[in-house]
Amino acid sequence: MERMVSLRNGRKRSLIILVICCFYPLFAVGGRDYFSWDFSDCEISDILYAVSLDTGISIVPDDTVSGRGNLKFTGSDFNSAFDAFLLGNRLCVRREENMWVVSRFMLKEENALFYLDAYDLLPSQIVEKLTGTSDFVITYDSLPSQKISVHLKGLGRDALVESLSKLFGNYEVFSSELGFHIGRKSEKWNVESSVNESLVAVNREIDGNFSVNVRDVFFSDLMEKLFSLKEDSAKFCLLGNGEVKVQRAVFYGYDFDGTLDRLCMQNGFSFYVDGDIYYIFLDGSARSALLSMNRKWRRFPLCFAKSKDVLPLVSMKFGKLETLSLQNNEGFLCNCSEKEAEAIEQLIKEVDVKKSTYLIQLKYIKPKELLDFLPPDIDREALFMADESSSLYFIGTEDSYKALCCQLEVCDRPAVRLCYDLLILQYDDVKQNQWASSLGAKVRTLGDRNDASISLGSVMNLNMNVVTAFGFNFAAALQTSIEDNRTKVFADTSLHGISGKPISFQSTNTYRYRDNNVDPDTGKPIYSGVTRELSSGIKLDVLGWVSGDGVITTSVSASISRQGVDTSASTGNPPPTTEKYVTTEVSGKSGEPIILSGLVQDSDEKVEKRTPFLSKIPLLGWLFKSKEKNSEKAQMVIYLVPHILDYEEVYEEKKDDVWMYEKINSMKQLVEKR
Repeated sequence: MERMVSLRNGRKRSLIILVICCFYPLFAVGGRDYFSWDFSDCEISDILYAVSLDTGISIVPDDTVSGRGNLKFTGSDFNSAFDAFLLGNRLCVRREENMWVVSRFMLKEENALFYLDAYDLLPSQIVEKLTGTSDFVITYDSLPSQKISVHLKGLGRDALVESLSKLFGNYEVFSSELGFHIGRKSEKWNVESSVNESLVAVNREIDGNFSVNVRDVFFSDLMEKLFSLKEDSAKFCLLGNGEVKVQRAVFYGYDFDGTLDRLCMQNGFSFYVDGDIYYIFLDGSARSALLSMNRKWRRFPLCFAKSKDVLPLVSMKFGKLETLSLQNNEGFLCNCSEKEAEAIEQLIKEVDVKKSTYLIQLKYIKPKELLDFLPPDIDREALFMADESSSLYFIGTEDSYKALCCQLEVCDRPAVRLCYDLLILQYDDVKQNQWASSLGAKVRTLGDRNDASISLGSVMNLNMNVVTAFGFNFAAALQTSIEDNRTKVFADTSLHGISGKPISFQSTNTYRYRDNNVDPDTGKPIYSGVTRELSSGIKLDVLGWVSGDGVITTSVSASISRQGVDTSASTGNPPPTTEKYVTTEVSGKSGEPIILSGLVQDSDEKVEKRTPFLSKIPLLGWLFKSKEKNSEKAQMVIYLVPHILDYEEVYEEKKDDVWMYEKINSMKQLVEKR
């Protein structure tokens, strides 16, 4: 068996040497005068071993060397690189003739003075190394278990040991001929002296209960005092570090076991009684048990609210408590004290209220519009879509539902509707139609009602109430122009829309032709089979917006295009088109007209008349041909009258129109009688 263990250790050692030899070319370049190392996050002992192989120097780490480190060096100054490596990893080196010893502890003596350096070592390790490397003996009691670093220079033997004891904490040095002893200062105290100095006061009262009033006393001393007051002089065994300090404890009215239990839990201990012996041992969960000593699992039922909504409120108000949700929304379990349970029940009374589902019917707006522009007082999480048209579900109390209805009266309002009376006139031959430049358009006043004409038949048949919008003078001039065929009504209609939404009007003719190419050899068109379109006419885009004071801001974009003579049969090209475009934006009150003019188009046409058969006779045929060139000039004028639609206003407008028609008819009948 020993042979097998030795064989395994030999294989393991051979494997380590093999790995280092494999990586050796990466770390060594050249001879002994030039070195290159690159170690990243490697064990310090492995780095020292590889450097020892490379340099040929015996480098040995002692038992204080541990951890991982880095070494990156390229060059020939090995001593400087090695010293920097030791300094960066908090190490020291003792160079001897045949060996270098690397350690975290270094002691030097010069002229009976000592120089001590120790990095990240336990106090016990420092004392042991100091005893092993010096000629004096140091004994010690239990020392702290926290690592420290020590740097002492130029001290004598007694001063060196005294300084170390001060660095360890509440310790002092006892010297004798045999050496030094480092012990706790409390070893010179006893329980009685502590009581006399009022550091610990534990008393047994007449009723048999105990009173405790302690401050800054060791737990072991406190236990000795407590057990000394027990009637039967109970025995105890402290299985743990009794150096724990009891900072402050003041209470009374508990028996011996209750007093012992509270002192143990305060300092992280528990006890177990076996016969007449109390075994006191460390217990990490003792303090947690003290905090939850009066807590137990309690059930909190819920009637209307859900546990997932209530538990976050409980956590916010009472801190981190152990909770479990019950199935089927029956409530939750909570590990709490009686006082905490009363507060949780009060919280549930305020939160667990009955909620109902209400169906909300919107009058004017859509559910999505309400959710997108929700008033601040309405809770978004309480509203759910019922359909896309006008219904919503609301989940809440009756009071919240009434409050929601009041809010809806503010936001559920009809959209402002607009109506545009549209009249598009085409004036031909502007030079002859001199009346067009002198016409004036104005809003009708009360005085205009008395100016009537009996010859307004064509104008009165228009959809737009020209008399109301522009007055009798404009209506009479328009009637004359229409009768003389100098003016044509291109469009006469009404456009209805909503404030802020665009409206479009289009009246166009579409010309379709086949796309072709001309054959360069024959000069004849070759059709490609692709059909294209050309549209000509008028396009009108209107966007109106009504402000709070009833002013209408209207943006109008109008384009008019006209198609020329079709020459595709002779030239193979599509007919030419002309287009005029105008954009404007105006603001005014309801009923104030908007006029867009200046859309003038000129066109020249050549007309050739022939006599059949005779016109084709050479030379003689010129006697039977005639050519005529016509120049036309047309102007499009757009009249747009916006109105804010309201049922009462529409009714009043109809009444006004009826009154106007009746007045004109009565005047016409009077003239006919005369």
